[in-house]
Amino acid sequence: MARFDEIEIFAAVVECGTITGAAERLRLSKSRVSEAVMGLEARLGARLLDRTTRRVTPTEAGGIFYERCRRALDEAQAGVAEVMARQDVPVGHLRIGAPEGFADRYVVPALSGFLAAHPQITVEVIEDVRVIGLVENRLDLSIRVVREPEGAMIVRRLGGSQVVVCASPAFVARNGEPECGEDVARFPIVGFAPLFWAREWRFRRGDGFTSVPVAPVLQVNSTAALRAAVLADIGMCALPVWAVTDELASGRVVRLLSGEVLPESGIYAVYPSNRLVTTKVRRFVDYLAPVLRQRFDGTAQMVDAAEGCR
Repeated sequence: MARFDEIEIFAAVVECGTITGAAERLRLSKSRVSEAVMGLEARLGARLLDRTTRRVTPTEAGGIFYERCRRALDEAQAGVAEVMARQDVPVGHLRIGAPEGFADRYVVPALSGFLAAHPQITVEVIEDVRVIGLVENRLDLSIRVVREPEGAMIVRRLGGSQVVVCASPAFVARNGEPECGEDVARFPIVGFAPLFWAREWRFRRGDGFTSVPVAPVLQVNSTAALRAAVLADIGMCALPVWAVTDELASGRVVRLLSGEVLPESGIYAVYPSNRLVTTKVRRFVDYLAPVLRQRFDGTAQMVDAAEGCR
């Protein structure tokens, strides 16, 4: 008979498409994943996966077996969630997804008080520049900075994410500063490759936005690298205020085009609507919301103060 851990590993391999991807998701070694799949095939007496140097795909038998396995795993997870949702004291492991650059400044610092208050919880933070899937990555919840969260999720708004144009004082002294949004194309720009900011910057004009094409002198794919490029006087960039709060307050970064309005996103806690909300998720979101609200209020005050000093 197939063991349950082998079934979970087999399903992860099918869903990830690679042994390496499944090993990373399950936090196992690649050899352990390979052994589990081969052991499962030996016990069933059937080849479940076709293997190439780059990917693995289910055979016909593997596809049939996977569908049954997925249902069994979903039922098991639903059972765990139902039991945990009935608990008054939050326990267990909490997997939180968060945007790169946001987790280290906001989510992780908030965990100190939360973990002290709930010693039976352990937390894992998965930081990524992309919006990664909740179910396929086994996340209990995710913090997302987006214009609109997906409709199939339970959503709680935690705050807003205002984008500002900024540069270092040395850059401004050397290059001057734009007078309006359309001027930015004449200046050295640092672009954020994962989003449209590497191709165009958008400024509010009436009821819509005007797009200004840009040709960055440097493109990066992380908020940390974008901030580092600005501090290194390489160019000006568009960054969410939460990513440069400390730098604006200290004067190491200055805000430009303060009269322009750039696209704004919301900051949301999202979790799957097809799962019972466990006590640990509910408690964490309840704890995080006021902490972030206080931080964001402080951010707005610091930005206003920095503007007044210019």
